[in-house]
Amino acid sequence: MRKQTTFTSVVVERGWEVDDMPKPTPVEDLVVPPQDTKICGTICICQMTAVLSAVSLVYLTVAIYMPYTRAIASGIDPTPIMCTTTRAINKDNCDWGSCGEWCLSKTSGACIQIYVNVRKNGTSLLLSECGSAANKTCFGIDQENAKKYHCIRDECRNLTGTFNCTEGKCINITDAFECAFRETDPPLKCSGRRGKITCIDVHGLFSCNRGTCRKIRTPYNCDRRCVDIPTRNKNVIVLSGDRVFLARCAKLVQEEKNEVVWTDSGEEVLMLSCHAVHNGTQGVVAIDCINAALLPRTDIADLTNFTYLQYLYQSRATPNRVIAPSEVELTLANDSRLMINLEGCVNTLADECKEFLKDYGRDGTDHNAKARFPCFYMENSPDTVVARFDLETTYRQFLVALVLPTVLVVVSCITLMLCQRTIEVGDDAKMRFKGCAGGQADMQLHPNDPVSPL
Repeated sequence: MRKQTTFTSVVVERGWEVDDMPKPTPVEDLVVPPQDTKICGTICICQMTAVLSAVSLVYLTVAIYMPYTRAIASGIDPTPIMCTTTRAINKDNCDWGSCGEWCLSKTSGACIQIYVNVRKNGTSLLLSECGSAANKTCFGIDQENAKKYHCIRDECRNLTGTFNCTEGKCINITDAFECAFRETDPPLKCSGRRGKITCIDVHGLFSCNRGTCRKIRTPYNCDRRCVDIPTRNKNVIVLSGDRVFLARCAKLVQEEKNEVVWTDSGEEVLMLSCHAVHNGTQGVVAIDCINAALLPRTDIADLTNFTYLQYLYQSRATPNRVIAPSEVELTLANDSRLMINLEGCVNTLADECKEFLKDYGRDGTDHNAKARFPCFYMENSPDTVVARFDLETTYRQFLVALVLPTVLVVVSCITLMLCQRTIEVGDDAKMRFKGCAGGQADMQLHPNDPVSPL
């Protein structure tokens, strides 16, 4: 009562009338009525599906639709032939690249260009009645994991041995290769105060001694240190990249014609170069064999090394075109461009190009075997070949990429149109289906429903 009296006296003193005083406005508690979760969920899912499917159609236009139309119109023979990498070039600015990680930027910036020799497929041979088989892999230098000496960091000041250098980064190949040479360039001193500046751009094969390196001039010969290859009682020797397969076989059968092309006479050794060798149901199968040659058995010892074996194969053995043709007569084109596909790029963003360049970019500059692989070409334009071409797979991808998002867009849009026609918002701001039997009952206020104070 004291407070009320005080307030009244203040009003009287100031000349206010009680009726003229502003009345306090209560805070309105706006409550959104609960909606039907099924209706809201259906609308939200359909909207999201329609938007994502429409966006995917735009993306798939570049990733699937356009490559499919190019593949159909390319005229590439779906039968694979063989390619051998001749050189891989790093370029800062290029108009084409062998592989790009994103098709929208495939020709911008630096790239790697791979060139290959293209030829017809060799002969597939069945090595029958073989025994005493042996495999020998002559490992070279693993360029990815080998220790690299960076001259700009002054790591080349104590180099000793034979080194393969690329733009100032050197790899020691002394333990894997034995190089014979006659002439070298003037020495470069990679040690001392200006050593890292002097050797910042060294490129090529170098013979070094305590940081003083001389570039080896061509011609030179570097042979892999691969010894103790067992040739005793072997009459078939197959060279397949860095692998040597040896066995004693009774005969060789050409798989296409199913005719015997060679039988063991006991006086000669057959040497071949094949893409792959694996075990089959009827014997050992050698795929894509070329450059068959016969060597007198007396010319080869019980044990040999890889260098001498290659020398015998190239210089002492007598070619035999009946067993397998020569590479020269099968050649279709030299120095053709290699691309991963017709676009020269991929859209997966999964570092596919890194693996592609690692496998297909082996051009022999590291003194390992050159890459040899199936490829595809256009008969009218053999100057460009692709490593991946499969019309059936491309067609299946096109169908899935076209039908699935299109169906999702159509179904989602139809569902949203039906919702627009069949759903209404009542006076209580709740969504309901039109003509629903319980609609009017729901519109009646329940004692526990929240209501506005206004």
